[in-house]
Amino acid sequence: MCEKVDNDVEVEEVEPSAVLPPDKLALVDRWRAEGRWKQIKPLRDRFMAECRHRKMSKAEAQAWTYAELDQLYPATEPEVAQAVAGQIRGLSDLPDDWPELPSNASIQAELSWVQANRLGVITITATGATVVRLRLAREPAPSRGALAWLETSIRHNAKYVDVCVRSLKDEQDEQEHVRRERKAIAEIYDLLAEMHEDPAA
Repeated sequence: MCEKVDNDVEVEEVEPSAVLPPDKLALVDRWRAEGRWKQIKPLRDRFMAECRHRKMSKAEAQAWTYAELDQLYPATEPEVAQAVAGQIRGLSDLPDDWPELPSNASIQAELSWVQANRLGVITITATGATVVRLRLAREPAPSRGALAWLETSIRHNAKYVDVCVRSLKDEQDEQEHVRRERKAIAEIYDLLAEMHEDPAA
């Protein structure tokens, strides 16, 4: 038999003794991590009020209410549901369609991949945990070193930014060095061409 508690939700009416008490604190932490607790809390209050109307004890009411809510709002994604404050989850969960990653690539390639993908793959939960979904990256990481830099960008962002700035400066210096070398080579070719055109030289 189903009983309609509000306009949108129907739950099955059961005997209180048939309900196993769930870990309500774990459920609330999970819903907060998923960002759904504000949506669920009013329904929790309505369920508890209905239980009081049935003359159920507080323990029975909580057991029934949280068991029903757990069925109505199951975990959205395992990595989000299990993440706790200060923890990073999913960083080692490589997508099945990624190739075998080498240990390292050029630092420019690794940092460029992190810069291009970090906003899309990182989620900060309401509890302060960090969830990484590598499957959302635009392309596979160039190396496992890139994943290490991704972790550095999460744990020690200031250090990561400093490395990026220095790497960019080194890249610009290298580009300037290459530009000067090409200019010098071009000048030599021009000089050789002038000597070839002027036999008296």
